[in-house]
Amino acid sequence: MRETLPLNFGWYFSKFQDEHLTKSDVSMFECVDLPHHAVEIPFNNFDEKMLEGLFTYIKDIDVKDTWKERKVILRFEGVAHQAHIYLNKKLISHHQGGYTPFEIDLTEHLIYGKNNEIMVKVDSHEDPLIPPFGGVVDYLGYSGIYREVSLIILDRHYMSDIFVHTDGKSRIYIETTLSKPEGILIYKIKDKDQQVVSKGMMIVDQHVMKTETFIEQPERWDIDNPYLYTVELHYEVNTKLVDSKNIKTGIRRAVFEKDGFYLNDKKVKLIGLNRHQSYPYVGYAMPKSMQYEDADILKYDLGLNIVRTSHYPQSIHFLNRADEIGLLVFEEIPGWQHIGNETWKKQSLHDLEEMIIRDRNHPSIILWGVRINESPDDHNFYFETNKLARTLDPTRQTGGVRNIQFSEFLEDVYTYNDFSHTGQNAGLDPKKKITKDVPYFVTEYNGHMFPTKRYDHESKRLEHTKRHFNVLNTMMDMNNDIAGSIGWCMNDYNTHQEFGSGDKICYHGVLDMFRIPKIAAYAYASQHHKGDVMEVLSTMNLGEYQGGLLPEVYIATNLDYVKLFKNDTYIDTFYPDKKTYPHLVHPPIVIKDFIGESLALQENMKKKDAEKVKQVFKAISTYGNRLPLSYKLKMLFLLKKYKMTIDQGIKMFYKYTSGWGSEKLKYRFEGYKDNILVKEVVKENISKTSYELSSKRDHLVIDDTYDVLAFHVKKVDSSNQLVPYAFDAFKIEVSGAIQLIGPNQLSLVGGAIGFYVKSVEQGVGHIKIVFNDTIIERQVIVRDSR
Repeated sequence: MRETLPLNFGWYFSKFQDEHLTKSDVSMFECVDLPHHAVEIPFNNFDEKMLEGLFTYIKDIDVKDTWKERKVILRFEGVAHQAHIYLNKKLISHHQGGYTPFEIDLTEHLIYGKNNEIMVKVDSHEDPLIPPFGGVVDYLGYSGIYREVSLIILDRHYMSDIFVHTDGKSRIYIETTLSKPEGILIYKIKDKDQQVVSKGMMIVDQHVMKTETFIEQPERWDIDNPYLYTVELHYEVNTKLVDSKNIKTGIRRAVFEKDGFYLNDKKVKLIGLNRHQSYPYVGYAMPKSMQYEDADILKYDLGLNIVRTSHYPQSIHFLNRADEIGLLVFEEIPGWQHIGNETWKKQSLHDLEEMIIRDRNHPSIILWGVRINESPDDHNFYFETNKLARTLDPTRQTGGVRNIQFSEFLEDVYTYNDFSHTGQNAGLDPKKKITKDVPYFVTEYNGHMFPTKRYDHESKRLEHTKRHFNVLNTMMDMNNDIAGSIGWCMNDYNTHQEFGSGDKICYHGVLDMFRIPKIAAYAYASQHHKGDVMEVLSTMNLGEYQGGLLPEVYIATNLDYVKLFKNDTYIDTFYPDKKTYPHLVHPPIVIKDFIGESLALQENMKKKDAEKVKQVFKAISTYGNRLPLSYKLKMLFLLKKYKMTIDQGIKMFYKYTSGWGSEKLKYRFEGYKDNILVKEVVKENISKTSYELSSKRDHLVIDDTYDVLAFHVKKVDSSNQLVPYAFDAFKIEVSGAIQLIGPNQLSLVGGAIGFYVKSVEQGVGHIKIVFNDTIIERQVIVRDSR
């Protein structure tokens, strides 16, 4: 029977030296666990060349004498970017490419009944013969054995590959590749309740066995109901069970047509973001829980229905979670603009093959990216990538991300990066300007067109948000024949010197590198139906704006309407701006009048006159001392009518525009759904602040690997609103069963920052956050499930 032994704990690590090829003294090595990044990098402002090098990983494995008659496979899920595998100091394999898994057959090389030494020489240089390298690349490749490793022990009769696919309705097709053409193959298909809904048996008479079955009235996998069936396969030879394997599958029909995307014959607009799999300090090296958390952020926090794995295959855990929660995936081969020589192209085809074979059982994946991102046309190369993809998986369409209009079209879907939006024009170009009457899908927008930091001034952060709203509004027109759009991008990321803000960070995300939201994130979160969203995208501080004029306040919300109160005086009720954003499911609420009916009520003015006064006040805020004569005359007339002096008029202006002279200025926003108050947000002058420490979980679980927990530290005011320009320094102290990842001294950035802790052993971990005048303590329970 199949045994899978995780090999993620207790590796010895060092920078490579030639003597490692002959000597086994690890006394000067560091003991590490996987996933592992070979170089811990600063958050920013570093030389990316520090990531390139040669590194040694060594681990002893206890090889049982009983394994002699079996097959022993060593599997790596991802090594950046070349791996030379040695067994007992003998080179037995070499793999190129940092984003796909590979296996080595150890059977003929092992010494049975003894400890055997595995050594991996990792080369993280950006080799121009290995995608994505060879040109400039707008992301880092990092280093190390950054995904899991396992040892698989098999009988000589075993299943080497299983491909399960469906017709999208009720039929399920099972293709099984076996080591030997003999025995019988038994399959069962079980529903979520473990009830058998279909079963059968095949006599094995060839290496690849194919069968089909059906399920009566199946539950279909959907973004709102990601129903998964389990296909159980048992391989028997001479009545002995020699291998078994379970595959999760979903029954769904996903197809791009000329007029859009259809899931289970229902037209769906795709709303998503591109994701880089990198994190501060450790690059790609994060375990299962953090991969799950990213998928959950995209689906539940941001309300998206699709993600693009830009620009390479990502963790199997991320894809598993996408299957479980109904997050669609567009997965693509490694690359960025550059196409190399024939050796490079051959490696790219190999990457494509490894990607599809690994991932073709995932119902979440709806499109294969078979073209190097934003690369020029290359007929022969892309003819081969499409041919290979369709051979390995005839059930899915292909796409090829380009930034070329009317590019040669060899794929099934014209996938295009549209950076045409500048803030003043339509969010996207019309389809007819980009391609012919074929399936069309926008795969990037915004991004480098308007990089934005969480601590930029408010007007820039709002403009960033509005640009995302604008693109979504254009895309959501159900009659534009655009299948959907995937924005650039989910989170900020480290990059090469040619990109970013000079500090080796691209600030293109709607989240920062720690996955803390910028206000643009709420352009997406507000389009979600589940949960009540009401984010006021302003601090209501006039000093943030030129001339002290706050022209408008956006509220990203999925509620029906919002009531505004100023110092507990009712101003007005505001509704979603369907005129500006007619295609959004939930347009933002835009408030431009912060006086409302209060002038008429408090100053005993007629409504008509109060409106004239508001016009004059707005003109004063806009023109200052250069107020046009017409407004001066209008104001003088009104002052005379209500027997007010100029001094009283000035005081009235400040009272209703800036709140000058008020003891405290407070805005209260009440959000209503079905005429029921469901959310309240208060914006007021900061008088008292506090610190918050939060995480999505309260425990860590050691399983096949260590576990990691992300924490966010924030400074908030008395109304629990982020203090956006807080940069307070603090120290992190950890002890017990956990270890800190990264530096122990940090400063808030724009009111917040993140950090990570990892499990070390079962027990209790202690965290202490020390500010000048505040200490926050937290316990983390660490469980060992092995």
